[in-house]
Amino acid sequence: WYQRRVRGNSDSALISEEKLEEYQLETFFTRKEILAIYQSFEGLNPDKVREGFMSGNYGVKMDYQEVVMCSALKNSPFKDRICRVFSEDQSGNMTFSDFLDMLSVMSMQAPKDLKAAYAFKIYDFNDDGEIDRTDLEELVNRVTGFSMKTGDVDGIVDEILKECDMDDNGTLTAAEFEDIVHKSPEFSANFSIEV
Repeated sequence: WYQRRVRGNSDSALISEEKLEEYQLETFFTRKEILAIYQSFEGLNPDKVREGFMSGNYGVKMDYQEVVMCSALKNSPFKDRICRVFSEDQSGNMTFSDFLDMLSVMSMQAPKDLKAAYAFKIYDFNDDGEIDRTDLEELVNRVTGFSMKTGDVDGIVDEILKECDMDDNGTLTAAEFEDIVHKSPEFSANFSIEV
C-alpha cells in the first residue's frame, strides 16, 4: 500500500495512490485539483481529518457546521440543502468523498444534465419528488434574501408555473425542470462553485 505525502503550506496529509485514482475516476477533477480540494477539506478541521487520513480512514465525517464554513458554501442561501443532498446519509455531515462529489457536480466540467438533476433535488425543499408552489416560494425567498413582499413572491411563482409547468398541475416535475435548464444557457455557470 503506497502512500503519497501531499504538502501544501504547513498542512500535510496522506492519501493513497489507489484512493487518489479512485477519486479521479469518480469526479471531473484532475489529481492536482483533488489535492487542492483535500487541503480545503482538511482546513475545516485539520486534526480530525489528518488523524483519519493518516490511519487510512477516508470516511471521516465533517459536521454540517464545519462543512458550511468552507468558502464555497459560506454565503450560499442553499448551503443547508446542498449539504443535505450531497451527504450520503442526508444529514448534512460530509465525508471527503461527499465533499468532492458536491464540488465535482457543481464544477464547470460537469454535464448540464447532472447539474439539473442535483439542482432539482436541492430546490425540492420538501423532498416530495417535485417542485411545487411552496418549494418555489422558498426558492424565490432565499434568492432574494427574504426581502420581497408575499404578493411579489406569489407573482413570481405564478409566472414560473405559467411558463414552465407544461401539464398545468401546479408543480414542476424533474423532466419539466430539466427542460427549463436546457433552455437556460447561463444555468451551468450559475450552478457552479469555483474550485
